[in-house]
Amino acid sequence: MITLPGRENFAANDARNVARRLANDERVQAGVAALVALALLILISRGQNTPFNNYVLLANAWLQGHPWIHFPGDWIDAMPYHGKAYIVEAPLPAVILLPFVWGWGTNINQTWLSIALGTLAAYGIWRTARLAGANRAWTLGITAFGLFGTSLAQCAASGDVWFLAQVGGFAFTMLTLAELLGAAAPWRVALWALCACYCRYPLFLALPFYALALWPQVRARPQRLVPAAMVGLSFALPSAYYDYIRWGTPVDVGFTMFYKVMVAPGKHAPPAFSSIYVPMQLKNFFYEMPRFVHTPPYVIPTMAGMALTFMSPGLLLAFAAPLRERFVQLMWLATLACAIPNFVYYTTGMSQFGARHALDFIPFMLVLMAFAVRSSPQWWAVPLVVWSIGFTSLELWVWQWRSGLINDPYA
Repeated sequence: MITLPGRENFAANDARNVARRLANDERVQAGVAALVALALLILISRGQNTPFNNYVLLANAWLQGHPWIHFPGDWIDAMPYHGKAYIVEAPLPAVILLPFVWGWGTNINQTWLSIALGTLAAYGIWRTARLAGANRAWTLGITAFGLFGTSLAQCAASGDVWFLAQVGGFAFTMLTLAELLGAAAPWRVALWALCACYCRYPLFLALPFYALALWPQVRARPQRLVPAAMVGLSFALPSAYYDYIRWGTPVDVGFTMFYKVMVAPGKHAPPAFSSIYVPMQLKNFFYEMPRFVHTPPYVIPTMAGMALTFMSPGLLLAFAAPLRERFVQLMWLATLACAIPNFVYYTTGMSQFGARHALDFIPFMLVLMAFAVRSSPQWWAVPLVVWSIGFTSLELWVWQWRSGLINDPYA
C-alpha cells in the first residue's frame, strides 16, 4: 500500500475545518446553550415530581376514551361539571405527553416535560437573538437573562400544571420568533405559534402581528397560505370538537366557566376580566416587594411573587430598540396585546416565584432587547441585565434550597 506524503496532515486539517465550521454554526451554538440550560434545570428541579400533574391525568383520560379525569382530590385544578371533573388548561402539553403516558401510565414525571420545554426555550432565545443581530456576548446575556432573570427557570424546574403551561407558551413563542426572523415559512410560523397558543391562550392575541410580519412574503406568493391554513385547521377542528364534547359549545375553552363555577359563583360576581383588577395587577407586576429578613441572604422571595422591577429590570433594554423598524413596532404591539389580558385578570397567579404571567409577553421583549444591541453596545443596560440574573438566581436558590425562610415569620 502506498501512503501519500502528508495524508495525516490533510486528515487533521479536515477535522479542524469541520470542528471550526461546527463551532461557528449558530444552530450548534444554540444547542450548546440548550444543553447547559438542561443541566442547570435538572440541578434546580432535582428530578422532583409534581402533585399538580393535570396534564398526565388528562392524557390518561384521553387514552381511556373520555375527556374527563378521575378526580384525585381538591388540590388538582379541575372543574366539576355534570358529575365529572375536567381540566381547563390549554391542552397541548397533554398531547405531547400522550405517548409517554401510554407507555408508562400516570407514574410518568410531568416535570421532565417542563424541563424539556425550558431547554427548548433556551435554544429559541439564542437563535432569536442571533437572527435579530445581537453579537454572541449579548446573545449569551439575553439567553441567561431569559432563563434566570425572569420566572422561566423556576417554572421549568417546577413542572406544576400552570408553570408548565407558561414554559410551553414561552418556548414555542421563541421558535415562532426565530422562524419569523429566519426563513419565515408561513406554515412553520403557524405551527409554532399555535403550539404556543394551545399552551397559553393569551398568546392568541399575538397572531395578528405574526400575520402582519409575514404579509410581504404572502403577498408575493399567496399560495404559501395554503399549508399555513392546513396547519391552522389541524388545531382548530380538534379544539372545537374538544370544547363541544366538554361544554356543549365549540367556542368556550372553559376558563370563563371555571371562574363562574369555582371562583366566584353567583350572578353578582364581577367578571373574570375587568378593569377593577388593574390596581392588584399593577402591584404584582411593578411593586410587589421581596421580604427583608435578619439572616442571610437578607432578601427573600414571597409566596405572592415579586415584581419585575426587582427581578427583571434588564427588560428596560427593550426600550432602546429602534422604533422606526417595522418588526420592532410589531413586537411592541404583540407585547401590549399579550400583556393586557394579564392586567385585567382576576388573579395574579397566587403562589408563585416572581410575576409568572409576565412570561406571556417577555418573549417579545427579548427580541426587542436583541434589536436594541444590534448596532450599539448599550453599556448602560449591562448592570441591569447582570442584576436581573444575579438577584433572581439568588432568590431562586432561596426558593429551592432554603424554602423554610420564606414561611418563617421570625427570620
